[in-house]
Amino acid sequence: MRPAAVARSTLVLAAAIAGALPASAASVPHAAAPASAASGASPPLVDACPAQLAVRQTVSEPVAGWTPLNQQGSYPFQRVAFFPGAPGDAAASLIVPTVEYKGLTGLHDRWELPRRAGGYWMTCGYGNTTATMARKLADDVDFCQADYDGRFITLVVKHWSCGNKRTMPLPAWERAAPGKGKSATPAVRRGG
Repeated sequence: MRPAAVARSTLVLAAAIAGALPASAASVPHAAAPASAASGASPPLVDACPAQLAVRQTVSEPVAGWTPLNQQGSYPFQRVAFFPGAPGDAAASLIVPTVEYKGLTGLHDRWELPRRAGGYWMTCGYGNTTATMARKLADDVDFCQADYDGRFITLVVKHWSCGNKRTMPLPAWERAAPGKGKSATPAVRRGG
């Protein structure tokens, strides 16, 4: 990264930490982005879920003696999920993280996605509603990661990204030196 880009990134992050910018503005392009263009890999998808989702909820079947009060509101982004195919397809069951790590700053998940015909899909989930947004990932995406905010009882994603593993940096929790910034809870490898 060039010195000017580093300085800009530092200012954006400092402003976000100070509360001057929304968290979504603190997304700094990965240093690996130019490598992805050079290697032909798709650019990483980083924190791309809409921050809020406007939803209109309606009563689908009237109940005798009751008057339905339809509601609408805006709900905050909360979680990501990944599927081998379009969500809602019978064969597209939720993919559990390959590695899960609980550190001092919260929970961190990583999904390793082997190549498959048809690729993968993701959904953005929102608090207090079952409405979601779905998106097909680029065909060469084989790696996703998510960091959750440890201040909440339910899982709330702080940052997430998906891309081609060879062009994405390791998550910060994997780059940390042993014994520094990590709790006693080791990474748990799931799946096969």
